[in-house]
Amino acid sequence: MARTRNPPPVHLIPAGAVDVELLHTLGADLEARAGLQWCIGDPLPLLLDWQQDGGMYASSALLDALIASGGARGRSRRRQWRLAIADAALCAPEVGLVFGEAEVGGCCAAIGLEPLRQGSGADPDVLRGRLLTEALHELAHVAGADHCGRPSCVMYASFDIADTDRKEAGFCDDCRAVLKWRGLRES
Repeated sequence: MARTRNPPPVHLIPAGAVDVELLHTLGADLEARAGLQWCIGDPLPLLLDWQQDGGMYASSALLDALIASGGARGRSRRRQWRLAIADAALCAPEVGLVFGEAEVGGCCAAIGLEPLRQGSGADPDVLRGRLLTEALHELAHVAGADHCGRPSCVMYASFDIADTDRKEAGFCDDCRAVLKWRGLRES
């Protein structure tokens, strides 16, 4: 019988002026939904050097800072996952706005809150659901999962907020099987 491993604890990192209570809520949701252990990590500043045209921040710069700030090199990369929640919109070259970015199979991921607040995202329950969906998506990338073609699966790539809203806060059977093998489960 194949053994599954437990994923490492998730360090939730506020980047910019993020409400820490939102991170506590996200941590509790990740624990309830995916059995993930979590803690709040030391905050990261959003540096002006990372800002691109349109006021968005380069997601790759945030990921690099996240890796460097956690000393997440070599063996320690397997002992912790780090998820930055930025109080900003994030962007990537040749793509523009991104809801988040992850180091696939690595240790770190980042999510931008600003686009999750669009439309009905000002409602705390809607924002909470969107944030959980994107956090599960990015952490599944950290676990090594790829995008999925099913629009209702958490691993479907979001190109706009409507894509995120269409997703369920859960994985399809195929993605669930891959992630279970990699140690990430769904409750």
